[in-house]
Amino acid sequence: MRTSLVDQQWDAVESGQVMSPSGVPFTRRSSRIKRRDADVLIAAGAPLVLYWYGGQQLDYFDGSDAVDRWQSVRYALTSQEPRLGGDVVWTGGCWVSDGDQELLLLIGHC
Repeated sequence: MRTSLVDQQWDAVESGQVMSPSGVPFTRRSSRIKRRDADVLIAAGAPLVLYWYGGQQLDYFDGSDAVDRWQSVRYALTSQEPRLGGDVVWTGGCWVSDGDQELLLLIGHC
């Protein structure tokens, strides 16, 4: 399932918190993640959130939609400082709920 969170939570990401469509709050645990670690999160069923200021995008994906969308952005994930000026690159990290559910949140840079 894909859900836009733009209207309700646009400013939440900057403060280090985001809420899933089902009402589960997540807090930033890490701000840099490597592809192999993100692969593990997605394979374990973690939802994916894509936040891209330049594209007014704050989209939540879960289930097979998270897997599919992850496969389409995986190549552009960098754990280093992004080099601006070109295609969108993503940095991101693991966010966690009070119940220890994990979420992969990626931030787009261009």
